Amino acid sequence: MKAEMINCFGEVQNLFRRAGCGAALLALVSACGGGSGGGTSTPPPTPVAPAETPRYLLGGTVSGLLPGASVVLANGTEKLTVTANGPFSFVGKLAAGTAYQGKVDSASAGLGCSIAQGAATMGSADVSTLAVRCLPILLAGVQERIQRVDGIAQDGAGNYYIADVPSQVIHKLAPDGSLSIYAGMPGKAGAVDGPAASATFYMGGRAPLVSDGKGNLYVADTCNGQVRKITPAGVVSTLAGKRRANCSATLAEPDGVPVYADGPGTQARFGVIASMAMDPNGDLLLVDDGQFQVRRVTPTGVVSSYNVLFAEPNGQPRTGRVGQMAVDANGVIYLSNSSGSKMYRLANGVASLVAGNVRTSGYDGNGVNASFRGVRGMVFERSGNLLLTDREAIRRMTPDGQVTTVVGRYVPDAGGNYLDWKNLTQILIGDTGSMLVYDSTLQRLSRVDGGNRIVILPVIQGNIGQVDGVGAAARVGTLKASDVCSDPAGNVYLLEAANKVLRRLTPNGKLEVYVGIAGRAGSDDGPRLSATMLSPVAIACGADGAVYVADRAPNSASFNLRKINADGVMSTVEPLPADGFGLQQYILAIDKDGYITWTEALDGGIYRRPPGGVFSLFVSFETLARSFGDSELGLQDVLPYSMVFDSKGNLYFDDYYHQVIFKADRSGAVTIFAGTLYSTKNADGAPGVGSLSFAGMPSLAIDQADNLYLSGQDGVRKIDTAGVISSPQLAWGNPIVEALAFGNGTLYGYTARAIIQMPLP
Repeated sequence: MKAEMINCFGEVQNLFRRAGCGAALLALVSACGGGSGGGTSTPPPTPVAPAETPRYLLGGTVSGLLPGASVVLANGTEKLTVTANGPFSFVGKLAAGTAYQGKVDSASAGLGCSIAQGAATMGSADVSTLAVRCLPILLAGVQERIQRVDGIAQDGAGNYYIADVPSQVIHKLAPDGSLSIYAGMPGKAGAVDGPAASATFYMGGRAPLVSDGKGNLYVADTCNGQVRKITPAGVVSTLAGKRRANCSATLAEPDGVPVYADGPGTQARFGVIASMAMDPNGDLLLVDDGQFQVRRVTPTGVVSSYNVLFAEPNGQPRTGRVGQMAVDANGVIYLSNSSGSKMYRLANGVASLVAGNVRTSGYDGNGVNASFRGVRGMVFERSGNLLLTDREAIRRMTPDGQVTTVVGRYVPDAGGNYLDWKNLTQILIGDTGSMLVYDSTLQRLSRVDGGNRIVILPVIQGNIGQVDGVGAAARVGTLKASDVCSDPAGNVYLLEAANKVLRRLTPNGKLEVYVGIAGRAGSDDGPRLSATMLSPVAIACGADGAVYVADRAPNSASFNLRKINADGVMSTVEPLPADGFGLQQYILAIDKDGYITWTEALDGGIYRRPPGGVFSLFVSFETLARSFGDSELGLQDVLPYSMVFDSKGNLYFDDYYHQVIFKADRSGAVTIFAGTLYSTKNADGAPGVGSLSFAGMPSLAIDQADNLYLSGQDGVRKIDTAGVISSPQLAWGNPIVEALAFGNGTLYGYTARAIIQMPLP
């Protein structure tokens, strides 16, 4: 026993020298029986490894990826690239109780992806519920870089400048065919002066452009009520006009100051500028569709004005409305009347008839023996003759009133082809004598060279024809908010009123006629492809897959409600209420329970029909306007462009004049749901804080969670169920969207002759 203790003591000494560890020493002493006062020794406990915290995988499923495409997903700082449809998992594991938020970081060009069920807290098992859904952004048609041509000019170097109102920019088309943005910020409205790249415009309707021959460009910034100048160095300034609060020119602003006023610079007030020309001394001459009809702006910005009296042969001068204007090399002003059926020469405030009559037959001839279909553009040739765009033709008028057709209508082009022009508006003549013309119906920009050789410019080819096809092979016409809706299955319906048909665009991008016979007007009910429509103006999609159409009633100024059921059979339901005073703007909506609403622009309000009931006035626009203290009531009380229902039956509609979104519950009580009255700042926030500009065409859509999406606000804005406005970064970027619809978890938008789409979570 003594020997054993000596050996143990030696081991203790060795361990102490090796480990220098008191704990180890005590353990060994204990093992040797020390400190116990004797007795049997106890074996040391078995070491236990610390327990690892359980961790779990985060993942889900990807669908809709096209071959060769990929999507990058992120959770915190970790990113994962997925290149095939099917299940995925992030590499890093998460402990129970850890919050996660899966996001779509990026996707291949032309692809839009969203993620559902992406945010939660990790439990005690792997997560595989993240649902990533991808779709090609372009569903049908071809996107154009230029939305619309609202004014054209040319400088001495041969560059064309194109005012594009939907985009709020001025494009530059160089002689080599390259296209760039010369001034303005795409989709952003404002009145900011300074460098052209950061300047903003708020052009509306027409936006006449004029070049002064020195490289300066002038634009009628109509919604701002200003004339803007752009120098050759690319600097934008305001030449004249005080900025208006919104795009409506009224007799007085809220402060009581008259809109129309002469004076220097920003003391002047303009109405709606419809035409602009430059006289030889450098003054700008404007046609103002307001209190004063002809305005003169000097190079320093001093504005003066006078009204015009129209003199017919052997008649006394009388008042009338001016249409277009042009000035010859000697400073002589020529005018058209507002209908474009007559041409006049202006002298000392009196416009004397040169050519035209009350007929609109478009015959050639001299003086009153000539007739025009509707002149919408005027420009002088060097010879002193006046070139005119007259609907389907270019006409020439000499100073003595001799009118001939240059090309179009019954005069073929250089190849002997008769042109399909529909509505020529803009015309410009270059230094070489070639003409540039724009057809607003075909959305086509063409150059007419010597001998009537026609060249369609590739920057805006007019891919507007109504052509069946799949994806980019299809052609989409011009659409507005009331022309588009989507059913629960994600089919998008496009109303082509001029062609008397309703087209259907399926989720796989196939566009085809769904109802009607192209070009045939009628009121025949029956199977969809044998039914006919007389003059359809608005559509709405029901929760049951039916599509409703507001169509002109036979031999009447009113409309009928017609229905295409889920089986594709069309029937006439009943007359729609009407006062017969529409403005070519009509809105139809239906909720999931069958409540139908209908309104005509500038009518008394919104009418509603409950299921099995009759139409009655639901929202009075006059009453609504009076509730805000509006003192000058009239035709412009409230002006909606779009209305939608939520899942609870509440109705939402925009108001272009008050810059807000209204909400009407089932009882008819109306409140401001989003935005701030008369505020156009485009700010995010709750009602009374957030604001909407209504700088573009407003269109409403509502998703499955009752979130609203609104176009025409420097992009598409989102409004949640509490009325809070936000500016989401949508997968399709920031195109100029003029109409919205929602169906089957997908947001659809119409932009420049194309339908685009993006999945929503």
